[in-house]
Amino acid sequence: MVILGLFASCDQSRNPVIAIAFHQKLYTSDVLEKLPYTLSKEDSLLFMKQYIEDWILRQTLLVHAKKALTQSEQDFSSQLKQYKEQLLINAYLQKLGRDTSLFNVSKQELADFLHTAKSDEAPKYKEMVKLNYIKLSSPSKLYKPIKELFFDEKDRVSAIKQLELLCADTIEYYLDNNNWLYKEYIESELPFSFSGKEKENKDKFDFVKNGNRYLILILDKKRQLQPKISTEDRKIAQALLEQQKRAAFFANYKDSLVQNAKLEKKVVTYFLK
Repeated sequence: MVILGLFASCDQSRNPVIAIAFHQKLYTSDVLEKLPYTLSKEDSLLFMKQYIEDWILRQTLLVHAKKALTQSEQDFSSQLKQYKEQLLINAYLQKLGRDTSLFNVSKQELADFLHTAKSDEAPKYKEMVKLNYIKLSSPSKLYKPIKELFFDEKDRVSAIKQLELLCADTIEYYLDNNNWLYKEYIESELPFSFSGKEKENKDKFDFVKNGNRYLILILDKKRQLQPKISTEDRKIAQALLEQQKRAAFFANYKDSLVQNAKLEKKVVTYFLK
């Protein structure tokens, strides 16, 4: 049984129960600590209602899972041990990776790579755009307030600040107003095409594709002559070479740790004969 009383008992306690599901209690403080403090009253209520519904679903699924699974099937001690070990390893490797000097790419390495990759290409014009987009599930209870803010032409700076709070981590979005992007890159990343006469003079798009809703706002367009090797090409090549060096470093580093451990007799391998 589920009891839902949004703020109904606020006068009874400083931290009233806001929902009960299968004897588990959700307190007002549990929800409020997740609530972005800058949301309007209406958006706050939408956020809280969604949070409560998600919590109720989680508790309901947990109860049914515990009933359906045997004690053996519910025993995740082995997986938890492996997961903890992997987290420790990942944290260690991430700490090592903070020293970016280990993966520096020299000017000569970059020049050689670009010469090989771009030697046959000539300068050409490319279509570029500035845009914002938001991808959210369809339907979404935050769709209406997000759309109103997203297409608000009065105060873009204020609207973007509110949108970033609404979008949080559960929605894919891009709200940068300064960067120019290749049109072909946008078309490869989003289920959207700039072609068609009906889109030539339009800058706002709202459509549903594959169960997701997309809001797209075109801020500006231009055609730009791209040199044989553009600044963007250099950035991409630099990042690629650094990633290659990073992968090679960690592969060699992990191997050297094992080899040193074997030399110091801290690791011994026994082979069956």
